[in-house]
Amino acid sequence: MNVTVIMIELLIMFLVFGFLAFGLLLINPLTFISDYPPEIQEEYYRSQNKEATREKLTALMKIKKVVALIVFMFLFAWMIHIAGAKTFVQGLLLSYGYALAIFAWDTFFIDWVLFANVKKIRLPGTEHMDKEYHQKWFHVKVCFPMIPVFAVIGVLSSLIMIWIW
Repeated sequence: MNVTVIMIELLIMFLVFGFLAFGLLLINPLTFISDYPPEIQEEYYRSQNKEATREKLTALMKIKKVVALIVFMFLFAWMIHIAGAKTFVQGLLLSYGYALAIFAWDTFFIDWVLFANVKKIRLPGTEHMDKEYHQKWFHVKVCFPMIPVFAVIGVLSSLIMIWIW
């Protein structure tokens, strides 16, 4: 496998993911409302008198996440092929590595740095909640259930890579 290609792919993936996630938040902070800490969600719904809309937003977020996972699965299959993976195991390890890398980028940079410090993306009525926006452990622990999902994406991406190429 070509390490230079892998590094370039990671850099591109980080930039695209960052611009998409942060750009969507700049356009509409409600885009990822279910990913906010519960205290922030509660304050937003309370301050905006929008309790009834909570379930609709949550269902929409689930659909968005499933679509994103499918897109990542095919994207990873293409990326591991371009990086030179030849076997299922190489593809599995590389795609799992990509998933962990995007998890780390999302958590440690987007959530801990941008999400916590850029007030323009804060939900209306929660601008004063600095402590809640800086909850590092919250962003880590919500990703733990995704680790098996990363493994499934890795397996499926590797199978697609083997099947198509």
